[in-house]
Amino acid sequence: MNDQATNQAKASSKGSALAMLAIILGVFMAILDTSIVNVAIPKMMNVFGVSQSQIEWVVTAYSLVSGALVPATGYLGDRFGYKRMYVISLIIFTIGSGLCGIAWSNESMIVFRIVQAVGGGAMMPISMSMIFRMFPVEKRGMAMGLFGIAIMFAPATGPTLSGYIVEYLDWRLIFTINVPIGIVDIFLSMAVLKEFKMEAKKRFDVWGFITSSTGLATLLYGIGKVSEKGWGDSEVVVFLTIGIVFLVTFVILELTVKDPMLDLSLLKNGMYTLSLLVSSLVTVIMMGMLFLLPIFLQNISGLSAVETGLILLPQAIASGIMMPIAGGLFDKFGARPLAVIGLLITAAALFLTSNLSMETSRATIIFWLTLRAVGMGLMMMPVQTVGMNTVPMEKVGQGTALSNTIRQVSGAFGIAWLSLLFGDRKDFHTAYLSDQLNMVSTTVIDQVTKIQNQFIAMGQSAAQAKISALNYIGGQVQIQSTIIALDDVFYLTAGLSLLAVVFSLFLKGAKAKGGAGGVHMMGE
Repeated sequence: MNDQATNQAKASSKGSALAMLAIILGVFMAILDTSIVNVAIPKMMNVFGVSQSQIEWVVTAYSLVSGALVPATGYLGDRFGYKRMYVISLIIFTIGSGLCGIAWSNESMIVFRIVQAVGGGAMMPISMSMIFRMFPVEKRGMAMGLFGIAIMFAPATGPTLSGYIVEYLDWRLIFTINVPIGIVDIFLSMAVLKEFKMEAKKRFDVWGFITSSTGLATLLYGIGKVSEKGWGDSEVVVFLTIGIVFLVTFVILELTVKDPMLDLSLLKNGMYTLSLLVSSLVTVIMMGMLFLLPIFLQNISGLSAVETGLILLPQAIASGIMMPIAGGLFDKFGARPLAVIGLLITAAALFLTSNLSMETSRATIIFWLTLRAVGMGLMMMPVQTVGMNTVPMEKVGQGTALSNTIRQVSGAFGIAWLSLLFGDRKDFHTAYLSDQLNMVSTTVIDQVTKIQNQFIAMGQSAAQAKISALNYIGGQVQIQSTIIALDDVFYLTAGLSLLAVVFSLFLKGAKAKGGAGGVHMMGE
């Protein structure tokens, strides 16, 4: 009897491991495709013969469609089964990837990216719902830790992988590489994933879907334009207004219909809402860092995309290592100590990063980034898991859809807000440093003359050399103002980390027992 029980336990463990592998592979590909395309944008512009504004839709279309579909995933999983929807999403994503690889124009690429986004956007919330049904409460920490490897590792490795492929191989590989992996994962998912019992059939909330998808798409588009045009731009104002109106309408509808697409009553759950608040703050910090640091590495330090990716790679490895460790610790100690310690480490790393300068070595930057990744890897999944553990099993699909929707908006807002703040601080420091260059000052005149003489020694005339010297000084002002502005943003994000620490003190600290567990794996 003992041998039989041991064999059953081993078989169950092996089945769970393969199921996690199937989920992680799919989610990794979907998240990777949100960042891997960016490096290939200049190449695609040349190949398709289009402008920057035209090629932007290759990236924008993916993020808008994937974000707009997230609210519907809870209903689709409950109605048709989570395994079925995961496999369908994976098939659509794989087909979309193959089509992107053979795109013959910018228009065809945009259409195929939309196809890809339909599959990719659904995979994340559906996968999380499956994990919370597959594992009992006392094992979800480790499972979500493993799942977190895909969430944290994919965005950081995207630029490195894409840079290498674009520079040394064929840029179309950034899409077609998904095809063989996707095919393998489709068959693996069909073989090892278990289907879940479907809930009682509910009516599809048509108006809820229309208002949520329209509201999210227009809101995300408007927020995405903020860093480029500012909050006061007419295009930004129009899209943000449309988005807010549709989302307010959506909320009103969801509170009145019998079968809402998103069960907003989940926000009455204090622990779930608190975990969303903390994870949203962390998403703002993470996305802003990922977006702004390459400005220094590429625009200021002059590194290539591949070199930048290699500097960012160690932090991805560190977060990948920390995720399962944090998951195991969460199962023993709960979320509060991990969140507090992780956020304090993150804050310390960001305070250090606020000392960034032209003299900062690559090794120092890598250390700062790796330290930040350790902190974020320690707290990211425990914070999400502790909230979801309080959601009743029959509402897990709704819970993951709502949390993913909020985090997606938080990420877009974080990039827009921190980018705009960076621009404002850069303008401020440029004006301040320019004011310090008093051309009547003997010291400044001597410095200009010294630089001018260097250009004369290079063969320029006195007039040309003076212009070159002034341009050089102006360039140095721009470089210094950029670096100081980045330091200001890093300092602010360190403060946000400390704010998140305060909220984290109210998270559950003890190991969860039972709770919203119930039945976990449902037979086919």
